[in-house]
Amino acid sequence: MIPFQVNSLTSRETELQRKVHEITQKMTGMKEEFNGEKNRLTEELNLMSEEMKHNEGQLKEFMLENSDLKKSLDCIHSHQMEKQEKMREEIAEYQRQLEEAEKRHQTLLLDANKQHEREIQTYREKLTSTEECLSSQKVEIDLLKSSKEQLSNSLKENTELLGELIKTKVCFLLIVL
Repeated sequence: MIPFQVNSLTSRETELQRKVHEITQKMTGMKEEFNGEKNRLTEELNLMSEEMKHNEGQLKEFMLENSDLKKSLDCIHSHQMEKQEKMREEIAEYQRQLEEAEKRHQTLLLDANKQHEREIQTYREKLTSTEECLSSQKVEIDLLKSSKEQLSNSLKENTELLGELIKTKVCFLLIVL
């Protein structure tokens, strides 16, 4: 009785190991697909990150330009004390332009950041959609395999039945003749 149980448990263990191996292979395939999609999305995110860095570089250039303009204003003010009233008007105009430029640059930066966040969300949604699509396609493949097996079994049964009918017809013709 115990050797039978051991043999039964051993065969069950072998079957479980085979199933675990099959599942591991399927998981490896799915993991490779996921990693490919993840790498593609990571690359897109890296491109967006580089674009953001570029935008930050432009912002720094604008800030340097802003700083240069302020230095120019200070230099003009110190060298032309006799034209103080005129310089005050120019300084006010420069400051207004700088504030507008800063506002425009801030608006552009905020818009770019919002756009990137929307794009990231879109890519995340696409990734989720792709994963759902893959899952549904896997279910569909399993259904098609099952249908194929049923059709194959039905074809075998019909072929056997046809063979028997032909044999019966031949026997009947032989009897009639």
